[in-house]
Amino acid sequence: MFTWGSKYLFAVAGAGLLGAVLYGLISGGELLGVVSVGYRGGVGDHAGYALLLGVGVASAALGVLNVIVRDGDADEGARLVGVEGALAVRTPRAPSYWGPMGAFGLACLVVGAAVSQAFFILGLVVLTVVLLEWLVLAWSDRATGDQAVNSVIRDRVIGPIEVPLLALLGIAVIVMGISRVFLAVSEVGSVVVAAVVASLIFGTATSLAKSKAPRAVISGVVAVAAIAVLAGGILGAAVGERQIGHPETPGEGAGE
Repeated sequence: MFTWGSKYLFAVAGAGLLGAVLYGLISGGELLGVVSVGYRGGVGDHAGYALLLGVGVASAALGVLNVIVRDGDADEGARLVGVEGALAVRTPRAPSYWGPMGAFGLACLVVGAAVSQAFFILGLVVLTVVLLEWLVLAWSDRATGDQAVNSVIRDRVIGPIEVPLLALLGIAVIVMGISRVFLAVSEVGSVVVAAVVASLIFGTATSLAKSKAPRAVISGVVAVAAIAVLAGGILGAAVGERQIGHPETPGEGAGE
């Protein structure tokens, strides 16, 4: 069941998690707090505990991925999709959009470090998704020499979670960027911005669906929209939030 690579990664994961528990206890943490990741008590020195815990969790996740892909064995991949034997591996020629997505995530990190913590968190989420997708794509592209078989392998591994994951990420990017604009402009301006953005999204989606545009055009439109949302969020965060308060009712301050 377990491959050689996964055994190694699970061993590193166990060492990291055990090291996090011991380090937390040695540095003044409580047993319940260390085991519950700080939910029910202290964990001691946060930096060392978080570092060891991160190593353990990341290694465990990579170990599970290694079990799924069977250490990237071509014969196992061929058996998985029902072909007789593994073909010679060729250089992948399919375009990958995860490089630009990674650049977008890094831009969010930089913006978040400068103006808004929300963008920093968004950048971390984007980079996590990009890392997962890129790892699976890099493995599947070299699983066999048949691009169609490689595509089937990739879809079987990450297909069930890819669409909802990317949909949630897209919604988060739009909400994060547009919300900064809403908070920066006036009340009337926020209504106008909401109407314009909603109309653009609906009109663009309808036009692309009716025109049966190629994937390259759709990708370009999405990239332009992502840059526009990021730019709007940067401007809104730089301007700052407008003063939001409730008007005083007559006689409210009479007793003061």
